[in-house]
Amino acid sequence: MNGWLIALILTIIWLAIVYYLFKKGYVKKEGNISLFGPAIMLKTSRGKKWIEKVGKHKVWEIYGYLGLFLSLFLMFAVFTMLIWQAYLVTTIPPNNAPSPIEALGIPGINPIIPIWYGILGLIVAIVLHEFSHGFLVAYHKMKILSLGVLLFIVPIGAFVEPDEEELMKADRIKRMHVFAAGPTTNMILAILFLFMFSASMMAVTPVHPGVYVAGIGDINGHTLQLGDLITAVNGTEIESVNDFMNVNAPLPGKTVNITVYRNGFTTVHAVSGVVTMSVLKGYPAYKAGIKPGWIFYSINGTIIRNNADFYRVLNETRAGEKIKIAMLDLNMSMINVTVTLADKYSYYEKYSPSLNKEWYRGKGFLGVGAAYLGASVGDPNMLKTVIANPYHNANSPNAIFHGTMTLIALPFLHLMPFPTAYEHMFSVPFSGYWILVNSLYWIFWLNLMLGLTNLLPAVPLDGGYIFKDALNSLGERLKLKNVEKGADQISLFISLLILCLIIWQFIGPRI
Repeated sequence: MNGWLIALILTIIWLAIVYYLFKKGYVKKEGNISLFGPAIMLKTSRGKKWIEKVGKHKVWEIYGYLGLFLSLFLMFAVFTMLIWQAYLVTTIPPNNAPSPIEALGIPGINPIIPIWYGILGLIVAIVLHEFSHGFLVAYHKMKILSLGVLLFIVPIGAFVEPDEEELMKADRIKRMHVFAAGPTTNMILAILFLFMFSASMMAVTPVHPGVYVAGIGDINGHTLQLGDLITAVNGTEIESVNDFMNVNAPLPGKTVNITVYRNGFTTVHAVSGVVTMSVLKGYPAYKAGIKPGWIFYSINGTIIRNNADFYRVLNETRAGEKIKIAMLDLNMSMINVTVTLADKYSYYEKYSPSLNKEWYRGKGFLGVGAAYLGASVGDPNMLKTVIANPYHNANSPNAIFHGTMTLIALPFLHLMPFPTAYEHMFSVPFSGYWILVNSLYWIFWLNLMLGLTNLLPAVPLDGGYIFKDALNSLGERLKLKNVEKGADQISLFISLLILCLIIWQFIGPRI
């Protein structure tokens, strides 16, 4: 079912429940169980004394200054990243554009966030975020009115409610410490759980040398499955991706025997050849009528037996060159086409500039995704390394940045939660280990996302209030006139700019 439809149905049901509870008097406009827009707020005074007791320690003063420094630094970083993303989305093809539903942080509705791991991560992130605010409120001897939970279908927030009037009248630095405490705790938790997650992933080991099937094309109905560990082709051992790329394969269209590991070894049979897995609309292969599932037999007379043959022949071509391709269609009938190649450099420059290379300039571009046996493959050891330690080759700031982006992007790459189809490829210390690994990752990921989001300089986020106070402080130091009015105007402008930048991520690629 469409994610938007699920969200709509759940929202309607929730609003009906809230309306019924309000009419019956179970939920009121004010009180311990009260309305907060379409959400329900549950308040209690329990826990106040404990927060006040913990908040007396001197360590919270150090924590406040540390948090403020960290928050200001990360605020600048996350705002810069948002601007950079606004540029990046202009290079994304419309069919790869993010969906607005991915902006919702609701587990199960957002297709990226799994329900149970998402709820666990949110509970840890939100509760400790709010407790941190409470500890700083208590340390600075401000009043705590209540603690509580905010419900909208699922718990979407927890809070430690200070006396708002007292907080706004407090010393500016103390107030900034309070606002910075929550995001600081989220960032510290993110780092802590990242280390635990990485250590847990390092404890798993591949069960056997080989390459795993990471993607499958349309052919043979397909005999290979996602997660299959390919260990041999026609009796020749496959121990690396390079072995698979250069496999001594029979002629395209002939039957080949593949030894795979699926919780035990088995042999499957497939049609040999480099299979078209995808065709880019508007590019040469598409214009020539090449279809997914077709097998490359030859290019300019050279037989294409494996991946290495396919890439070597195409890399010897030039943009604008006409090439002759012989292919086997889904019925194994031979089809001959003539294709005029596009420019490889131009394609990457338009749609994926970060992956573009100078040597692509002038090279022929066919516009297909293709792989031997219709299976894209990967190295289990490399998969483990990418997930457990994406910084393994990080010898420059740029490499560290890309490692961090890879780590954050694991859910978008369908690698977190760790795919069930891949679990059998690794031996683990005990049963249920993958539940632990997934839990650690999602607690890390949601703490990171909550912390960074809250540090955007936009009211009513924590970062918005910190930014506004920082503007007031700077204006007073510079002895400017109408400091408070100016800070309000700048803060409003930046808040609206951030809103526009977020919306642009969804509409930009589609324009």
